[in-house]
Amino acid sequence: MKRVAGAAALALTLAAGCATVQTARDFGGMAADGGSRPVATVAAENYGYYLFGSIPLISGSPKYPNAVSCRLFTETVTLQNNLDMIAQTVKAERGSKLANVKTTEDWSGSFSFWIIWRRTLFTSAVITD
Repeated sequence: MKRVAGAAALALTLAAGCATVQTARDFGGMAADGGSRPVATVAAENYGYYLFGSIPLISGSPKYPNAVSCRLFTETVTLQNNLDMIAQTVKAERGSKLANVKTTEDWSGSFSFWIIWRRTLFTSAVITD
């Protein structure tokens, strides 16, 4: 029984929540809306697992995107956290404005017979100067 519980805990840890940020910089000389010069496109994603879709079990750590880190029993899958990850990228890319900010949210629970739910929040934007 202890082996089964240990294996389940290991599986949950390996499938832990994740926060990632990706950027792309090649626009082929194209201008952004309003004639601004695009600096980069940024995409931030954060996901986590919830018991019955309401109690956070494990989720990504937005303070350390792209790192193997997670938060236990803490709600970190929020729009504000995605925007904070994007703001850090804007500073790193030396941009000054955002354009075309879009966010999508996805809930799925059928993989666990609706006991454990996965929530994914994805936000993308174009950084301009």
